[in-house]
Formats: sequence, structure tokens, C-alpha cells
Amino acid sequence: MKATQLLKGQHREAERLFDLALSGIGDVGRVIDELTKHLLAHMLAEQVVLFPELLAIEPELVGGACEEHTVARFEIRRVVNTAPEDPSFEAKLTTLRELVMRHIDEEERELLPWIEAELCEETNERLGQQMLELFDALIAHSRRAHGSSHAAQRTATAA
Repeated sequence: MKATQLLKGQHREAERLFDLALSGIGDVGRVIDELTKHLLAHMLAEQVVLFPELLAIEPELVGGACEEHTVARFEIRRVVNTAPEDPSFEAKLTTLRELVMRHIDEEERELLPWIEAELCEETNERLGQQMLELFDALIAHSRRAHGSSHAAQRTATAA
């Protein structure tokens, strides 16, 4: 799978999880746990696999994205450290969602088209495979090591 396809798919999943969490339907804590694991694994896969490759070619492409990831990790910690019943929870989750959606929009308007135009198909495929393997390994490790309770909080703190 190409990196660009993988990232778009992960973006759609993040959107789905945000919508589900903000709907208040079901176990919001479980959805937040899944959402934060997803976001943290996604960001780490970008930073470890994709960004170093792009920095070597066009450093200006990823500088802002790295800063946005730092802010997102801060906002994730705020969300996971707030109970869904807390009056400030929805505002914190909405702030995180707006930050992530803006980041997704910028990536899909600027970064992903650049990757499609500038990287050869083989490189795009290789990066996608490496990112998918790392993403899957991070999610599996998080589930094994921490189970579903408080895993996102520990992962957010470590990231």
C-alpha cells in the first residue's frame, strides 16, 4: 500500500473515531482510548519512517507537521487526563479534533500530492509498507502491554 493511501485511510479512521467520541454514544472512554492509540501510532510512524525520508529531499515540507505533532501530543494528554463526565471534556476533545482536522487538511492538500508527484511509486509503496508495519506493531504493543485501560494516557505521556 502506498504511503499516501495509508495516511488517507488513517485520517478517515481518526475522523470516524472523533465523531463517535463526540456523539456520546457508547463507551466514550473506550473510544478515546482507541482514538488516542490511533493518533499516537500514526504520528510516530510518520515521524520515524516518512519524515526522515522527506527531510532529506525537501526539509520545509515537514517542519510544521513536527510542531503540530508536538501540540497534538499535549492536547491528547489533556483529553486522556479528563474524565468524559467532566464539564471541560467535550471542549478539550473538540480542541484536539480541530487541531487534528486542520493538520489532516494541510497534509492532504499539500504533503500527499507532493509525495505522489515527487516520489517514485516504489518509494511510496516502501514507505507505506514500513509505516503500516510500525503502526500495527505500536497498536499491538499498546494492547498487549497496557490492555484497554489507561493505555492511551501512558502512551501519550511517553510520546
